[in-house]
Amino acid sequence: PVVAFVNVPAWVAESRTDLAQRMQTNEMYEDGLACPYITHWLHNMEGDQMLQAFKRNGFHNLPTDKVKVIFVPCYLDGNDGIFNMHYYDIVIGNDLCIYPSYYEPWGYTPLEAIAFGVPCITTDLAGFGLWAKEELQAKVEIKNGVEVVHRNDSNYFEVVESIANVVCQYSNLSESEKQFACKKAKTLSQKALWKNFFKAYEKAYSIALKAAKTRNK
Repeated sequence: PVVAFVNVPAWVAESRTDLAQRMQTNEMYEDGLACPYITHWLHNMEGDQMLQAFKRNGFHNLPTDKVKVIFVPCYLDGNDGIFNMHYYDIVIGNDLCIYPSYYEPWGYTPLEAIAFGVPCITTDLAGFGLWAKEELQAKVEIKNGVEVVHRNDSNYFEVVESIANVVCQYSNLSESEKQFACKKAKTLSQKALWKNFFKAYEKAYSIALKAAKTRNK
């Protein structure tokens, strides 16, 4: 079984009181809630692209479904009315994080995930993804903490299939293999500490100063 939390901000109206009430009890309910894949009501429920995508792809969160999706459309600031936890506390609770970036000069979210020891999937259109590929070389794969999927302007469906395959691959790893992936993710994150990156900033600053002096002559 896979539970996918989709944390993408949308036009939030309010937290769901029916969901909050059930979460406060230890009772077992035979009947499911209406719209069982969203944590907060939206102003544009009928027009939201995420909810439309769930319906279009046949996600219903039935008890027999092996993949269930939970849409979290709010910013996790500790006062959302449902989780009441900060984003980083939610990240720690994940087994795997997915950041299918179309463009990120660097991209801190995947780095934050591996810093907490949570393996992640990203793309080579993110600076982090390119850096991870350079660091891991042939070992850049999910069992080593980070998977980098190739993405460009025309391979959207290939990216979707690749990410789905990696999720399936990771979900089938043994517990010891998952623990190894978490350890490797944490180890890689240490290479991105400021004390290691600062040398590159000093070098770039030195080059800029020399170029400035040349232009002023």
